[in-house]
Amino acid sequence: MHNSFPDQLHDNLLNLILTNHGERLAHPDFGANLFELTFEMQNEGAQAEAMARISNAVRKYMPYVSLETFSPIVENFDNKEVAKIGISVGYTIPKLRTEQRQLEVILFSAG
Repeated sequence: MHNSFPDQLHDNLLNLILTNHGERLAHPDFGANLFELTFEMQNEGAQAEAMARISNAVRKYMPYVSLETFSPIVENFDNKEVAKIGISVGYTIPKLRTEQRQLEVILFSAG
């Protein structure tokens, strides 16, 4: 539970990004649907697709959020079988006059 709107909206945005299509009852297209891109996120085409999916989901379900920056996160581990894949998103909420905030969405892929 949060006591401020910006903190609550941060959690709502994180939940929107992490939700895949079909997971929310009565809203089959809710979410950014990133899970199916997990194994492709090491190439730039999939990273661009992930950013487009996040933008579309935010535009539809949280239009009061202004997305500012996207940065891919790709880190291969020593065993080369598992990779840490993700996206860092910078955003503001103009109507609340918030400073830019960051959130990171991390997914792991196993080869």
